[in-house]
Amino acid sequence: MSETVPLTGFLKADVQVTPQSKPTYDYSFMTGGLLSCFTYFCLPPCSSTCLTTFRNMSKLEANKPVEVADARKKQAEDGLNERDFFNKHGFVLLKHQTRMTAEDWLTSTAVPSAKKPLEKKPGEPSAVRDIYAQEIEPVIRELLPNANDIFFPASALRRGPGGPNTHYGVGVHQDYGLHPEDMKSGYKTGGTDSYEDFLEKLKREDTAGFSILNFWRPVLPMAGPVKSLPLALCDPSTVEAKDCLPIEVHGFVPGGQQSLILRFRKDQKWYYYPNMTTDEVLVFRAFHYERDVKVPNRHIRTVFHAAFNHPATSPQDEKRCSSEYRVGVWLK
Repeated sequence: MSETVPLTGFLKADVQVTPQSKPTYDYSFMTGGLLSCFTYFCLPPCSSTCLTTFRNMSKLEANKPVEVADARKKQAEDGLNERDFFNKHGFVLLKHQTRMTAEDWLTSTAVPSAKKPLEKKPGEPSAVRDIYAQEIEPVIRELLPNANDIFFPASALRRGPGGPNTHYGVGVHQDYGLHPEDMKSGYKTGGTDSYEDFLEKLKREDTAGFSILNFWRPVLPMAGPVKSLPLALCDPSTVEAKDCLPIEVHGFVPGGQQSLILRFRKDQKWYYYPNMTTDEVLVFRAFHYERDVKVPNRHIRTVFHAAFNHPATSPQDEKRCSSEYRVGVWLK
């Protein structure tokens, strides 16, 4: 069963994409407070950063009607075990309970900022690293039997009411690029001290590649299930690399980050898991590189995604509280 829902943020069909084009989007007004908003919108009467961002935003579609299928039904009907389903589609839903409390998620959350690093300082207590990481390591090694070293960050990104991150990722996007050189701003997910160290580790004989897994789940104090702003996922085997446009996004991490936006095509397959609960976790590939696999292939292996307004959602539905935990996995 599929439903037609509005997704925003697709690259418009008539926008030309060249290898040299890399649009810049600066959202620092969302994370920098009142002074940042004033600087962004009012200097001189509108900053060049503001003008560039809004010019590039005009290249994106708003509220594109997209058929989104029930991923629970898909996962049940495919007849595959969880590892094989994940390997085929790039995402999988798992039953998974956690000892993390509502306070644990709040104290472990990253706070996006153009000036302050997302990651906690060394030695700071971190429930997500001390509790949650231990709970999900067996899951990672089950889904990726060739996992070698795993780097668990000290912060996750907790979204929703009651915390510092009240906005949701409603635009269609992929959080990283397709190539190792796109990791200049994301290399720390691999636990290395520098981008050069990251590249050097990729070249080692005992390294076959590197993957980033995003563990996305509803979290306490939400009672659930998720009705408001569920997450849509695109099967990467239906996405051609030529429809992925690299962009630079500023405002969430110091120095900006490499990301991707997508041109919509009718043969792309979109899914979502209805009514997710706090004892479930959705795992999907956010970055994936294997040394022996030509990159990019015709089809990508990472998952474009976006929160969306479900037509059955009502104003009375509970606001979503969720966490995204991105884990770097070195492959052997």
